[in-house]
Amino acid sequence: MSLARCAEWTPSGVARAVDEALRGLGGIERFVRPGQRVLLKPNLVSAKPPEAAATTHPWVVERVIQLVQAVGAEPFLGDSPAWGWLPANARACGVAAVAERYQVPLVEFDQPVRVPCPFPQVAASFYVDRRVVEADVILHLPKLKAHGQLGYTAALKSIYGCMPGKRKALWHLRCSRRDSDFARLLVAFHATVAPTLHLVDGIWAMQGAGPVRGQPRFLGILAASPDAAAVDTVLCNLLQAPPSHRLLLEAARSLGFGETEESRIQLLGEPPASFRVEDWEWPPLAGVGFSLPRVVRSVLRNLWLVHRQRRVRGT
Repeated sequence: MSLARCAEWTPSGVARAVDEALRGLGGIERFVRPGQRVLLKPNLVSAKPPEAAATTHPWVVERVIQLVQAVGAEPFLGDSPAWGWLPANARACGVAAVAERYQVPLVEFDQPVRVPCPFPQVAASFYVDRRVVEADVILHLPKLKAHGQLGYTAALKSIYGCMPGKRKALWHLRCSRRDSDFARLLVAFHATVAPTLHLVDGIWAMQGAGPVRGQPRFLGILAASPDAAAVDTVLCNLLQAPPSHRLLLEAARSLGFGETEESRIQLLGEPPASFRVEDWEWPPLAGVGFSLPRVVRSVLRNLWLVHRQRRVRGT
Protein backbone atom coordinates (compact mmCIF):
# COMPACT_ATOMS: atom_id res chain seq x y z
CA MET A 1 0.00 0.00 0.00
CA SER A 2 1.01 3.60 -0.54
CA LEU A 3 0.86 6.51 1.90
CA ALA A 4 1.05 10.15 0.83
CA ARG A 5 1.10 13.35 2.84
CA CYS A 6 -1.10 16.32 2.03
CA ALA A 7 0.70 19.24 3.64
CA GLU A 8 -1.06 21.98 1.67
CA TRP A 9 -4.83 22.20 2.19
CA THR A 10 -5.72 23.57 -1.24
CA PRO A 11 -7.19 21.91 -4.37
CA SER A 12 -3.74 21.77 -5.94
CA GLY A 13 -2.17 20.44 -2.75
CA VAL A 14 -4.78 17.67 -2.53
CA ALA A 15 -4.28 16.86 -6.23
CA ARG A 16 -0.54 16.46 -5.70
CA ALA A 17 -1.14 14.17 -2.73
CA VAL A 18 -3.60 12.00 -4.72
CA ASP A 19 -1.05 11.75 -7.53
CA GLU A 20 1.67 10.77 -5.07
CA ALA A 21 -0.45 8.09 -3.41
CA LEU A 22 -1.31 6.51 -6.76
CA ARG A 23 2.18 6.90 -8.20
CA GLY A 24 3.51 4.48 -5.60
CA LEU A 25 1.17 1.80 -6.99
CA GLY A 26 2.01 2.44 -10.64
CA GLY A 27 -0.41 5.30 -11.30
CA ILE A 28 -4.07 5.27 -12.24
CA GLU A 29 -3.11 3.64 -15.55
CA ARG A 30 -2.38 0.41 -13.70
CA PHE A 31 -6.05 0.13 -12.76
CA VAL A 32 -8.00 1.99 -15.46
CA ARG A 33 -7.89 1.63 -19.24
CA PRO A 34 -9.37 3.73 -22.06
CA GLY A 35 -13.06 3.17 -22.71
CA GLN A 36 -13.81 1.48 -19.40
CA ARG A 37 -16.83 2.38 -17.27
CA VAL A 38 -15.41 3.38 -13.90
CA LEU A 39 -17.51 3.63 -10.75
CA LEU A 40 -16.23 6.13 -8.20
CA LYS A 41 -17.74 5.17 -4.85
CA PRO A 42 -17.20 7.94 -2.26
CA ASN A 43 -18.68 8.06 1.23
CA LEU A 44 -21.83 10.22 0.93
CA VAL A 45 -23.43 9.03 4.16
CA SER A 46 -25.40 12.19 4.95
CA ALA A 47 -26.07 15.79 3.93
CA LYS A 48 -23.09 17.29 5.73
CA PRO A 49 -20.81 20.08 4.46
CA PRO A 50 -17.25 19.12 3.47
CA GLU A 51 -15.75 20.73 6.57
CA ALA A 52 -17.69 18.30 8.80
CA ALA A 53 -15.36 15.50 7.60
CA ALA A 54 -18.27 13.03 7.43
CA THR A 55 -18.02 12.52 3.67
CA THR A 56 -15.27 12.15 1.08
CA HIS A 57 -13.96 15.61 0.30
CA PRO A 58 -14.86 16.96 -3.16
CA TRP A 59 -11.25 17.90 -3.88
CA VAL A 60 -10.25 14.22 -3.63
CA VAL A 61 -13.17 13.18 -5.85
CA GLU A 62 -12.32 15.90 -8.36
CA ARG A 63 -8.71 14.81 -8.79
CA VAL A 64 -9.69 11.17 -9.29
CA ILE A 65 -12.25 12.21 -11.93
CA GLN A 66 -9.55 14.20 -13.72
CA LEU A 67 -7.17 11.23 -13.72
CA VAL A 68 -9.80 8.77 -14.95
CA GLN A 69 -10.92 11.07 -17.74
CA ALA A 70 -7.30 11.73 -18.74
CA VAL A 71 -6.87 7.99 -19.32
CA GLY A 72 -9.89 8.04 -21.65
CA ALA A 73 -12.25 6.13 -19.35
CA GLU A 74 -15.81 7.07 -18.40
CA PRO A 75 -16.34 7.75 -14.69
CA PHE A 76 -19.66 7.82 -12.86
CA LEU A 77 -20.38 8.46 -9.19
CA GLY A 78 -22.65 6.27 -7.10
CA ASP A 79 -23.77 5.46 -3.57
CA SER A 80 -26.77 4.41 -1.49
CA PRO A 81 -26.53 6.61 1.62
CA ALA A 82 -27.64 5.30 4.98
CA TRP A 83 -29.45 8.59 5.52
CA GLY A 84 -31.15 10.85 3.06
CA TRP A 85 -31.40 11.23 -0.68
CA LEU A 86 -28.21 10.86 -2.72
CA PRO A 87 -28.59 14.06 -4.82
CA ALA A 88 -29.21 16.13 -1.67
CA ASN A 89 -26.30 14.55 0.20
CA ALA A 90 -23.97 15.02 -2.76
CA ARG A 91 -25.09 18.63 -3.11
CA ALA A 92 -24.48 19.40 0.57
CA CYS A 93 -20.99 17.90 0.66
CA GLY A 94 -19.83 19.52 -2.59
CA VAL A 95 -19.53 16.37 -4.69
CA ALA A 96 -22.55 17.16 -6.90
CA ALA A 97 -20.96 20.42 -8.04
CA VAL A 98 -17.80 18.53 -9.01
CA ALA A 99 -19.83 15.91 -10.90
CA GLU A 100 -21.67 18.63 -12.82
CA ARG A 101 -18.45 20.47 -13.66
CA TYR A 102 -16.95 17.37 -15.26
CA GLN A 103 -20.26 16.04 -16.65
CA VAL A 104 -20.01 12.87 -14.56
CA PRO A 105 -23.34 11.08 -13.88
CA LEU A 106 -24.46 10.76 -10.27
CA VAL A 107 -26.18 7.39 -9.87
CA GLU A 108 -28.42 6.44 -6.97
CA PHE A 109 -28.18 2.73 -6.23
CA ASP A 110 -31.75 1.48 -6.56
CA GLN A 111 -31.49 -1.46 -9.00
CA PRO A 112 -30.66 -4.53 -6.91
CA VAL A 113 -29.37 -7.76 -8.42
CA ARG A 114 -28.37 -10.88 -6.51
CA VAL A 115 -24.66 -11.73 -6.46
CA PRO A 116 -23.11 -14.90 -4.95
CA CYS A 117 -20.99 -14.33 -1.85
CA PRO A 118 -17.46 -15.83 -1.82
CA PHE A 119 -17.92 -16.63 1.88
CA PRO A 120 -20.98 -18.92 1.99
CA GLN A 121 -20.44 -19.49 5.72
CA VAL A 122 -21.57 -15.85 6.12
CA ALA A 123 -24.17 -15.51 3.34
CA ALA A 124 -25.10 -17.35 0.16
CA SER A 125 -25.56 -14.10 -1.74
CA PHE A 126 -26.17 -10.37 -1.45
CA TYR A 127 -28.12 -7.78 -3.35
CA VAL A 128 -25.77 -5.34 -5.07
CA ASP A 129 -26.76 -2.52 -7.39
CA ARG A 130 -26.73 -3.48 -11.05
CA ARG A 131 -24.52 -0.52 -12.00
CA VAL A 132 -21.91 -1.70 -9.50
CA VAL A 133 -21.91 -5.19 -11.01
CA GLU A 134 -21.69 -3.85 -14.56
CA ALA A 135 -18.83 -1.41 -13.90
CA ASP A 136 -15.48 -2.38 -15.42
CA VAL A 137 -13.57 -0.81 -12.54
CA ILE A 138 -14.60 0.20 -9.00
CA LEU A 139 -12.53 2.96 -7.41
CA HIS A 140 -13.48 3.17 -3.76
CA LEU A 141 -12.96 6.60 -2.15
CA PRO A 142 -13.87 6.17 1.54
CA LYS A 143 -13.42 8.60 4.43
CA LEU A 144 -11.32 7.78 7.49
CA LYS A 145 -13.54 8.11 10.57
CA ALA A 146 -14.12 6.75 14.04
CA HIS A 147 -17.32 4.71 14.28
CA GLY A 148 -19.49 4.32 17.36
CA GLN A 149 -20.53 0.75 16.54
CA LEU A 150 -17.47 -0.81 14.87
CA GLY A 151 -14.60 1.39 16.05
CA TYR A 152 -13.61 2.85 12.71
CA THR A 153 -14.77 3.11 9.13
CA ALA A 154 -12.48 3.29 6.12
CA ALA A 155 -11.76 0.83 3.29
CA LEU A 156 -13.54 -2.29 4.60
CA LYS A 157 -16.75 -0.65 5.82
CA SER A 158 -17.72 2.06 3.36
CA ILE A 159 -18.34 -0.24 0.37
CA TYR A 160 -21.54 -1.29 2.19
CA GLY A 161 -23.11 1.66 0.39
CA CYS A 162 -23.22 -0.50 -2.75
CA MET A 163 -26.13 -2.40 -1.19
CA PRO A 164 -29.30 -0.60 -2.33
CA GLY A 165 -31.69 1.04 0.11
CA LYS A 166 -32.69 -0.19 3.55
CA ARG A 167 -31.49 -3.75 2.90
CA LYS A 168 -28.47 -2.59 4.86
CA ALA A 169 -30.62 -2.12 7.98
CA LEU A 170 -32.27 -5.51 7.51
CA TRP A 171 -28.89 -7.25 7.37
CA HIS A 172 -27.93 -5.24 10.41
CA LEU A 173 -30.98 -6.68 12.17
CA ARG A 174 -30.20 -10.25 11.08
CA CYS A 175 -26.63 -10.00 12.39
CA SER A 176 -27.28 -8.02 15.54
CA ARG A 177 -26.86 -10.81 18.07
CA ARG A 178 -23.07 -10.46 18.11
CA ASP A 179 -20.95 -7.53 16.94
CA SER A 180 -18.52 -9.95 15.33
CA ASP A 181 -21.31 -11.37 13.15
CA PHE A 182 -22.07 -7.96 11.67
CA ALA A 183 -18.37 -7.29 11.13
CA ARG A 184 -18.03 -10.59 9.23
CA LEU A 185 -21.08 -9.65 7.16
CA LEU A 186 -19.46 -6.36 6.14
CA VAL A 187 -16.23 -8.08 5.14
CA ALA A 188 -18.15 -10.74 3.18
CA PHE A 189 -20.14 -8.05 1.36
CA HIS A 190 -16.93 -6.19 0.59
CA ALA A 191 -15.47 -9.35 -0.92
CA THR A 192 -18.63 -9.79 -3.00
CA VAL A 193 -18.34 -6.32 -4.52
CA ALA A 194 -14.54 -6.68 -4.93
CA PRO A 195 -13.46 -3.06 -5.50
CA THR A 196 -10.45 -2.58 -7.74
CA LEU A 197 -8.66 0.07 -5.70
CA HIS A 198 -9.11 1.97 -2.43
CA LEU A 199 -8.03 5.58 -1.92
CA VAL A 200 -8.82 6.57 1.67
CA ASP A 201 -9.38 10.26 2.38
CA GLY A 202 -7.76 10.83 5.76
CA ILE A 203 -6.66 14.40 5.11
CA TRP A 204 -9.38 15.75 7.37
CA ALA A 205 -10.57 12.71 9.30
CA MET A 206 -13.27 12.36 11.96
CA GLN A 207 -12.54 11.36 15.54
CA GLY A 208 -14.93 10.91 18.44
CA ALA A 209 -18.63 10.28 17.77
CA GLY A 210 -18.35 9.11 14.17
CA PRO A 211 -19.48 8.36 11.59
CA VAL A 212 -21.42 11.66 11.37
CA ARG A 213 -21.29 13.50 14.72
CA GLY A 214 -17.59 13.45 15.51
CA GLN A 215 -14.95 16.16 15.38
CA PRO A 216 -12.88 16.90 12.27
CA ARG A 217 -9.15 16.46 12.72
CA PHE A 218 -6.40 17.21 10.23
CA LEU A 219 -4.16 14.21 9.63
CA GLY A 220 -2.96 14.96 6.10
CA ILE A 221 -3.14 11.29 5.06
CA LEU A 222 -4.06 9.65 1.77
CA ALA A 223 -3.76 5.85 1.71
CA ALA A 224 -4.08 3.72 -1.44
CA SER A 225 -4.07 -0.01 -2.04
CA PRO A 226 -5.95 -2.76 -3.89
CA ASP A 227 -6.18 -4.53 -0.49
CA ALA A 228 -8.76 -2.99 1.88
CA ALA A 229 -7.61 -5.02 4.87
CA ALA A 230 -4.02 -3.86 4.38
CA VAL A 231 -5.12 -0.21 4.25
CA ASP A 232 -7.21 -0.51 7.40
CA THR A 233 -4.48 -2.42 9.23
CA VAL A 234 -1.91 0.31 8.66
CA LEU A 235 -4.37 3.12 9.44
CA CYS A 236 -5.56 1.47 12.65
CA ASN A 237 -1.95 0.95 13.71
CA LEU A 238 -0.92 4.54 13.13
CA LEU A 239 -4.01 5.72 15.04
CA GLN A 240 -3.23 3.12 17.75
CA ALA A 241 -6.70 1.62 17.70
CA PRO A 242 -7.41 -0.56 20.74
CA PRO A 243 -8.32 -4.22 20.11
CA SER A 244 -11.97 -3.50 20.94
CA HIS A 245 -12.16 -1.11 17.96
CA ARG A 246 -10.68 -3.53 15.41
CA LEU A 247 -13.81 -5.59 14.82
CA LEU A 248 -13.55 -5.39 11.04
CA LEU A 249 -9.90 -6.42 11.00
CA GLU A 250 -10.66 -9.37 13.27
CA ALA A 251 -13.47 -10.35 10.91
CA ALA A 252 -11.16 -10.10 7.90
CA ARG A 253 -8.57 -12.23 9.70
CA SER A 254 -11.14 -14.87 10.62
CA LEU A 255 -12.29 -15.13 7.01
CA GLY A 256 -8.78 -15.06 5.57
CA PHE A 257 -9.60 -11.90 3.60
CA GLY A 258 -6.73 -9.59 2.73
CA GLU A 259 -3.57 -8.92 4.70
CA THR A 260 -3.95 -7.96 8.36
CA GLU A 261 -0.31 -8.25 9.48
CA GLU A 262 1.58 -5.01 8.85
CA SER A 263 4.91 -6.84 8.77
CA ARG A 264 3.74 -8.58 5.59
CA ILE A 265 2.44 -5.42 3.87
CA GLN A 266 4.70 -3.73 1.33
CA LEU A 267 4.71 -0.09 2.44
CA LEU A 268 5.37 2.59 -0.17
CA GLY A 269 5.66 6.34 0.09
CA GLU A 270 5.66 8.09 3.45
CA PRO A 271 6.50 5.84 6.45
CA PRO A 272 3.48 5.17 8.70
CA ALA A 273 5.48 6.22 11.77
CA SER A 274 5.57 9.79 10.45
CA PHE A 275 1.75 9.91 10.72
CA ARG A 276 1.50 8.26 14.13
CA VAL A 277 -1.19 9.83 16.33
CA GLU A 278 -0.85 9.64 20.10
CA ASP A 279 -4.19 11.09 21.16
CA TRP A 280 -6.83 10.03 18.64
CA GLU A 281 -10.25 10.14 20.28
CA TRP A 282 -11.95 6.75 20.03
CA PRO A 283 -15.67 6.59 20.82
CA PRO A 284 -17.16 4.19 23.36
CA LEU A 285 -18.74 1.36 21.39
CA ALA A 286 -22.52 1.21 21.46
CA GLY A 287 -22.75 -2.25 19.87
CA VAL A 288 -24.42 -3.12 16.60
CA GLY A 289 -27.65 -4.46 18.08
CA PHE A 290 -30.76 -3.63 16.04
CA SER A 291 -34.34 -4.50 16.92
CA LEU A 292 -37.26 -4.74 14.52
CA PRO A 293 -38.95 -1.61 16.00
CA ARG A 294 -35.68 0.29 15.55
CA VAL A 295 -35.45 -0.77 11.91
CA VAL A 296 -39.05 0.32 11.31
CA ARG A 297 -38.40 3.69 12.96
CA SER A 298 -35.24 4.09 10.91
CA VAL A 299 -37.06 3.38 7.65
CA LEU A 300 -39.86 5.81 8.48
CA ARG A 301 -37.47 8.57 9.55
CA ASN A 302 -35.46 8.14 6.38
CA LEU A 303 -38.59 8.24 4.20
CA TRP A 304 -39.54 11.50 5.88
CA LEU A 305 -36.01 12.89 5.38
CA VAL A 306 -35.91 11.96 1.70
CA HIS A 307 -39.38 13.47 1.19
CA ARG A 308 -38.24 16.72 2.81
CA GLN A 309 -35.04 16.83 0.73
CA ARG A 310 -36.97 16.26 -2.47
CA ARG A 311 -39.41 19.04 -1.58
CA VAL A 312 -36.52 21.43 -0.98
CA ARG A 313 -35.18 20.58 -4.44
CA GLY A 314 -38.67 21.13 -5.89
CA THR A 315 -39.07 17.61 -7.28
